[in-house]
Amino acid sequence: MAEEAWRERFRQRVAEVDDLFVEAFELLVDNARIHLEAQMLVGDAAAAARARIQLAQGALEDASGKLASAMSLMVGAKLLVLRGGSHDPLMPYHDIGHLGDEYAAEKNACAKLRGAEREAEEACARIGMCSGHLETISLLLDHENLPGVNDLIENERLDAAVDDLLAAIGKVESGKKMANDARLDVGAN
Repeated sequence: MAEEAWRERFRQRVAEVDDLFVEAFELLVDNARIHLEAQMLVGDAAAAARARIQLAQGALEDASGKLASAMSLMVGAKLLVLRGGSHDPLMPYHDIGHLGDEYAAEKNACAKLRGAEREAEEACARIGMCSGHLETISLLLDHENLPGVNDLIENERLDAAVDDLLAAIGKVESGKKMANDARLDVGAN
């Protein structure tokens, strides 16, 4: 009975991780990307640019929070397997490889979750860089008399939208696939 309890909790954690990756992906694609697609200019358009920056930063912050929660749940899921899959729950294994063959689904899921965790970490780093570019744009919007300021803003926007945001989206998409595959491995609903 206790064995089934930890396995059910593990399946729940895996399902939650998968759901969080989906939510983070949607925030980045459906919100942040949309707000960063249009050019941002000083002058009369600066207020609109600031509003879009705030919306994009909100989506980035929310996506980063979802990924942080997913990473926490992945660590918790691994600890559940190490403790629940050991012969004595008071002496958990230190490595997934020590689990018996009866836990093949959990071992496979943990391997996929490890990959998803790495992708989430990298995505969070790229989200942070994207946010940094947006902060730079916010500062530049206050300097409309600076020569070439619109070009500087456009370069920062492209760095944020094309380089960092698209890289983050790619990492989240990859992690989302791994998390979904882990979910399928353990039959989590």
